[in-house]
Amino acid sequence: MASVSLLVGCSQASTEKQESKKETTKYEKPEVAKYEKQDANNFFLNVEKVESAKSKGDKTKVIVTMSMKNNSSETQDIGAIDFEMKAGDKTYDVDPNSIAFGQPVKAGETLKGDVTFVVPDSVKEAKVMYKPQKESLAEWTIKIQ
Repeated sequence: MASVSLLVGCSQASTEKQESKKETTKYEKPEVAKYEKQDANNFFLNVEKVESAKSKGDKTKVIVTMSMKNNSSETQDIGAIDFEMKAGDKTYDVDPNSIAFGQPVKAGETLKGDVTFVVPDSVKEAKVMYKPQKESLAEWTIKIQ
């Protein structure tokens, strides 16, 4: 009978070690990138999030969710076509096969929309630019994973 209580004692010690091990395991949440809000043409623009997905061949689809608040006293137009992406010496236009936004935004209202680009898999960092004409009026450096 003494051996039975010994086995029970060993079993209990083993369980206590496992429980204390569980308590010390911590999950570290990945950092979410933060971007600076910029004022361009009376729009407060900001990158809300960046997502990527494997595309055909050696390409990556990069989806940039933008927040655009009309800071003027009148309705203004804005669209996904007003954005470009630059990586190294190459410039990428909005993916023509993606769902894009383009509409008037009333004074004081905010529009959220996705701007999608297709880039080579090798691109890991790029600049997203708000470029409604020839000059970039706002830009953000993003990481592509």
